[in-house]
Amino acid sequence: MSIAQKAVRGVAWNMSTGVGARIIQLLGTLLLTRFIAPAEYGEISAAAVCVQTATQLSSFAFGQYLIAKRPPPEVAFQAALLHFGSGVLAMSVVMFFTPQLGALVEAPAMARFVPGFVVAQLIDRLRYVPERLLVRDLRFRTVAIINSLGEILYTLTAVSFAPRFGGIALVGGWLVRSTFQAVMFIHRAPRAEWFVISPLRLEAMRGLFGYGGPIMIGGLADFAATRWDNLIVSRLFGPAIMGRYSLAYNLAETPISYVAEHIGDVLMPSYARMDPVQRRAAVVRAAGLMGLVVSPLAFGLGAVAPTVVHTFFDARWAPMAPMLAILSVMTMFRPITWSATAFLQAQQRTRPIMTMSFLRAALLLSLMAVVGKIGGPNWACASAAISFTCYSVAMVVITGRTEQISARDYLVNVARPVLACVPMFACVLGLAQVLARAGVPGAVSLILQVIVGGVVYIASAFVLARTLANDLLALLRKTIRR
Repeated sequence: MSIAQKAVRGVAWNMSTGVGARIIQLLGTLLLTRFIAPAEYGEISAAAVCVQTATQLSSFAFGQYLIAKRPPPEVAFQAALLHFGSGVLAMSVVMFFTPQLGALVEAPAMARFVPGFVVAQLIDRLRYVPERLLVRDLRFRTVAIINSLGEILYTLTAVSFAPRFGGIALVGGWLVRSTFQAVMFIHRAPRAEWFVISPLRLEAMRGLFGYGGPIMIGGLADFAATRWDNLIVSRLFGPAIMGRYSLAYNLAETPISYVAEHIGDVLMPSYARMDPVQRRAAVVRAAGLMGLVVSPLAFGLGAVAPTVVHTFFDARWAPMAPMLAILSVMTMFRPITWSATAFLQAQQRTRPIMTMSFLRAALLLSLMAVVGKIGGPNWACASAAISFTCYSVAMVVITGRTEQISARDYLVNVARPVLACVPMFACVLGLAQVLARAGVPGAVSLILQVIVGGVVYIASAFVLARTLANDLLALLRKTIRR
């Protein structure tokens, strides 16, 4: 079986197992909003962001090193040891400064959620290297099943305990998910490939930190661009508006969580198995195919956002509708760069990733702080969308110039699916207004909008992005046959 076919099968496994888990998680989130007020949701989000920030600061992308370099088991064990040790240090700092962090983001009540998130993150550290080794061996089915079952356990735990314990139930769900996934990954990963006890060696540490340092900085910048905005919104508008913003952002990321992440998880390990000539052809192709799948989901969610909020949420969450519509368009631009980023990682060119991620975070956070303060929450959301658009185009252009990839072909490939979304978006908006005037119930209206939008997009895709559409169908046919 070719690497491309293995990659497609990996995506298929990730999506087939992940979609079910994500749907359950989405339904669970809708139920949780009945028991958790926006302000408390904002405090939970603030606690999670602070803990995850410390996690990012102490994560040096050792997993990417293990995939790209394929070092001996002794080095894998040292990577696991260093990864867990740095996590213990980072979590200790978070626990010590929790009161100050809560005051900084205007969410002092977040302190009651921090200890549970800290323990969950340390448990996640135990599973990191075993999971990366399974990915390196292209065992995507095993990884997808374990991750999906963990998400289901998280949702069931949180929903079961939320009526009695409120926001603490979400922390309990994190702990259950982390424990299950750690046990399963450690059990499934071949111990001979990593659990070979050996002392820390300076040469191995230099290799791990030298390769992973730039990726860590880039990852931190990426995390800042996608999570520190919550802290800015909390600081500007308080935890209640931040809770609505955070949930809108999470819902807007649904296309990424359902589809794009599963494709992205497959790209870097697959590129690492290809020769340079194959990689350059694959990176443009993968970007177009990802855009063909993700773009209609992002634009479609933006079009139906008012109907979704009106149908599934109570009055406390109603101001979230315009936020969801704006942020949904933003998420369309995020996966555009993933194919290029995975290519650079496979080429072991990590510094451009670090530099561009840092510039994106600086642009997004500064723009949100200034424009949000002047224009309010919705303009803060628009600032995020503008920042991601600028970053995506710049990243593709830089990758093309430095790696002999046609940036024009890359951008054209991702632009065609976007153009195919325009007729869909217009039709859905028009249909929503007609159905609202006719007094059609929200749930029925939403179903009709989705059906009509899907039909219009498919027709538009075969007109405006015919080559990509035929390519995707061919890959799906091969995968189904196997």
